[in-house]
Amino acid sequence: MSIENNLKIIKLIDIYGDLLTTKQLKIMKDYYFENLSLVEIAENLQISRQAVRDSISKSLKILDNYENVVGKIKSNENIITSLKNLLKLSNDEKLTREIEFLIKNLN
Repeated sequence: MSIENNLKIIKLIDIYGDLLTTKQLKIMKDYYFENLSLVEIAENLQISRQAVRDSISKSLKILDNYENVVGKIKSNENIITSLKNLLKLSNDEKLTREIEFLIKNLN
């Protein structure tokens, strides 16, 4: 799995993770934030490795569906692109700092 894909999944968890069940969110955070293996998660939760894999797969589908409907990540990317274009045009130091602050907080 690529770093870009993992970063996208982490963003999805940050934005929509609270819409998962408590157990799904725990598994996703353990896997993507804590870098635990499927076996480690399974042992910690006293479930099978396959149950962990199934939960991750199902959770990814749910998170992708939320993004397809709501589009928060895509919207943020469009805003960041517009702000970067505005930044190129800015000659005002204060405005430049404000735009950079907005870009940083949208990432």
